[in-house]
Amino acid sequence: MFSVQLSPGLRGGKWARLGPLRGHDETFVGNGSVVDGIALLDRLLVETPGTTVGPGRARDLAVCDADRLFAAIYLKYVGELVEGAVSCRNCREPFQVSFSLRNLLANLDARAGHNIVGPDEDGIYTLSDGRRFRLPTVSDQQSVRGLQTDAAAGALLERCMVAGDPGDSPSLLQKAMDAVGPVLDLELDAACPRCGASESVRFDMQAYLLRTLAHEKRFLLREIHLIAVTYGWGYGEILSLTREDRQAFVSLIQAEREARGRARP
Repeated sequence: MFSVQLSPGLRGGKWARLGPLRGHDETFVGNGSVVDGIALLDRLLVETPGTTVGPGRARDLAVCDADRLFAAIYLKYVGELVEGAVSCRNCREPFQVSFSLRNLLANLDARAGHNIVGPDEDGIYTLSDGRRFRLPTVSDQQSVRGLQTDAAAGALLERCMVAGDPGDSPSLLQKAMDAVGPVLDLELDAACPRCGASESVRFDMQAYLLRTLAHEKRFLLREIHLIAVTYGWGYGEILSLTREDRQAFVSLIQAEREARGRARP
């Protein structure tokens, strides 16, 4: 298990505890929808003294905190590097982009929210003009799905306003929310190595993590097969292994097979 610091977190809990990723969790990942992502968090969250962020509370988290958990899962089980393919809009040639997720997180955390006080124990922030707001939660975000972009943004501001008028300088309020609760669903700058044209690359942490886990299911099936034929364990037993233990067993099996192959005359 491992812990993740949250901000703003939930009342009584500024961190979360995640249990190990197991085969059952990996096979559970479906088409990469928001519902799949939140269900995955609820499967991994562990009820721990000192935090209120346990199973079933993922929808109550601020979107930025949910993204922190997705990022932590990716860093632990996949690695730091994020890679993707982009087609240049200028020369139409495809090219690869890559970046460090750890560095991206550090850059987002370094953003300062000027003239913003908070969060308090209830996760409330206060602007210099006295207005008070909270950050959008996963539940808030799901409630405005299907609305046009402007309408959804306005609805979120109204839901998150604790004291004051959300219609008074809404852009200032939105910037404040972005500063104190940056999400990992953003546009990143890239340059085409062939023609030098600037490109904007969309990165969504939740979608990227779920796509990665879904893609790796083909490796999971092979790992299950190797362990089953070697040790005679059942499907359910193998899926109950942690990802680290399962991959360690596969490495041992492959190493022994290679050693036997080299020993043959």
